[in-house]
Amino acid sequence: MGFSDMVDDVDVKLVKLLAQDSRLSIRMLARELGLAPSTIHSRLRKLMETGLIKRFTVAPDYEKLGFSLTALILLQVEGEKILDVGEYIARDPRVMQVYDITGDYDLAVVAKFRNIDELDSFIKTVNRMKFVKRSVTSLSLRTIKEDFISPLLRSDNA
Repeated sequence: MGFSDMVDDVDVKLVKLLAQDSRLSIRMLARELGLAPSTIHSRLRKLMETGLIKRFTVAPDYEKLGFSLTALILLQVEGEKILDVGEYIARDPRVMQVYDITGDYDLAVVAKFRNIDELDSFIKTVNRMKFVKRSVTSLSLRTIKEDFISPLLRSDNA
């Protein structure tokens, strides 16, 4: 059974609505989709069990929370240790994303920091890790787009 066999148009609409506002109640979702609340509940349960919906969350404004620096950190790591290093770094609460990538570097890390001293300490800690061979860090000067809701899940793309 493929992915397309598990998800129909109603599921896609349900995910789009929740992507816009994860606080919508089952009753509100049912009203919007013209279905019974019990149907919405069972579909949500199925979407969570299959992993299509990973979690319900909020989108904080990190600058207003004091995290004004965004860093993109590229790492060269000894080949057999790429996932171990990536998983270790991912545990740091300031790390937003870790990607196993192709090219000259092995990992791309996006992290947020309160100040340059915090970033400096993080970079020095990462560079001291046994299997990290090299790092390159770039700072974001301004955020042009930072939106983790896929354009494919926006309600205006129904």
